[in-house]
Amino acid sequence: MSIPPVYYNDDPDSFAYTTCRVRWIKIVQDCVDDVSYAINSKASSSGEEFKTQGEQIKTQLIALKQQIIDNGVIQLFSDELVAADPSYGSYNKALSTKEFTWLTGPWLVLETYLYRQIISYFETSSLWFNYDIFDQLKQSSFTSSVDGVTELALRYYELSSKVGQVDEETSALLFTEFAEISLWGNATDLSLLATATLDDIKSIQGKEARKKSEDKILVNDIQQAWSQVKGKKGGVVDIVLDNSGFELYTDLILSLFLLEFKLADTVNLHTKDLPWMVSDVNIKDFYVLLNQLKDTTVFGTGRVEIDSLINKAEFYNNKGKLNVITSPFWTLDKDFHEITAQETEFGGAELYSHFVQSKLVIFKGDMNYRKLTADRKWEPTTAFTKSIGPLASQGIKILSLRTVKADVLVGLQDGVFEKISNDWKEQGAKDGARGWLYSGKYAVISYSNGDNN
Repeated sequence: MSIPPVYYNDDPDSFAYTTCRVRWIKIVQDCVDDVSYAINSKASSSGEEFKTQGEQIKTQLIALKQQIIDNGVIQLFSDELVAADPSYGSYNKALSTKEFTWLTGPWLVLETYLYRQIISYFETSSLWFNYDIFDQLKQSSFTSSVDGVTELALRYYELSSKVGQVDEETSALLFTEFAEISLWGNATDLSLLATATLDDIKSIQGKEARKKSEDKILVNDIQQAWSQVKGKKGGVVDIVLDNSGFELYTDLILSLFLLEFKLADTVNLHTKDLPWMVSDVNIKDFYVLLNQLKDTTVFGTGRVEIDSLINKAEFYNNKGKLNVITSPFWTLDKDFHEITAQETEFGGAELYSHFVQSKLVIFKGDMNYRKLTADRKWEPTTAFTKSIGPLASQGIKILSLRTVKADVLVGLQDGVFEKISNDWKEQGAKDGARGWLYSGKYAVISYSNGDNN
């Protein structure tokens, strides 16, 4: 099978080009600012050694920022780091094939390398090794979504009170709606759930609301996923998470729906094992979110409904039916084509043996999609099942919920890519004909049944 090349940072037609030249530099500078704030805010309580180590981390971060600006040569991780954490060795293996530089190397590998480099500064500092450099941003982003959080809690409370009164048609509509809310992670348009009655869900208005919300979904395999989910009651659904904050909240709502409506016996939420990609979920972020929801000074209205949601989440979590788990595989340079029984070194085989027994594995977000497709230059009309390689034929039922924020995109009908590109350009977009790929205004819902032999 012919496999296209990956994206590189020196390709001016790729989002990689501006990402490494602008966004990465800002991310590292934000890390510098965060460490400075932590040093100053904890100066009186954490001691001189904490400050000394913090200043050393700042120095390293500033040097890293300059290396990116100067297009420096990528350095392999030290033997000491690899000995302490063998996953660093995966990066060394990927980066030892030739000499790469920051602004010319492979995008996916270097983007993940950037975060591992940042984390290494903390992991080698005894008083900072468990510090989450992105924690403040993650928490503040959630508290800024008060209206959306409250509204969705109210709607879910009303609908969940109808458990046992819902026929298959309505269950299918609800599955679609909760999946789409999880897809967009967006508080501004809750679509038909704003009606919150079973009659309205099946009404003409409800159908129109769904159609309007689906206009920007360029691939929509939700019915295939529904057929898999409804096939038998119970079972295990896995959700490989993306962002914390409001998106995690929508993922929680989807999880509770699956459990309460008996579409799953167990839901496993998979998080990153390190602070990652600025806003990605760590295990602690799930519990931070629940604690934030308990803050009546922030979430002062809809307390009955919000408390009900918290109680359900904690109940299912305590019962082992809503689990938050992680794996070192998620923070490697590797794409997901290596989730196989043969990848025994860094956790790929463990994930494979787990996922192959699941009723459905939902991959959230843009980076997970990039890794599913190996972040290669597939033609837009390439079948999703072709782009995910061996994952399509080893029995794992995959649903990808992805808002488009990067170049790779597959599964489109003939002419769709060209039409949107032309329309975008004619509208006078400053980012050119391909800017829509990075706008977050379009999405795909892609499914693989795992039997593409």
